[in-house]
Amino acid sequence: MKMSISEVDDKFLLMVDSLYETYSKNSEDDFFDELPKEVQDLLELSRKEADQGKLTSHQTIREKYRKKFDVSE
Repeated sequence: MKMSISEVDDKFLLMVDSLYETYSKNSEDDFFDELPKEVQDLLELSRKEADQGKLTSHQTIREKYRKKFDVSE
């Protein structure tokens, strides 16, 4: 059941404000910092290789694994 904003009390508005603050704070956190160090290192290496142009296209990878596992389109 929906209530009009004009019908809510101050306690409800404080709860909504608190929820919003918590949500905003968590959305600003960078999940990268929560990853294991080994994963962070691999992602950094991948980023550097991509910056150097050391990339493999999605199509090339698909073709490789289709042949390897004998999968047709």
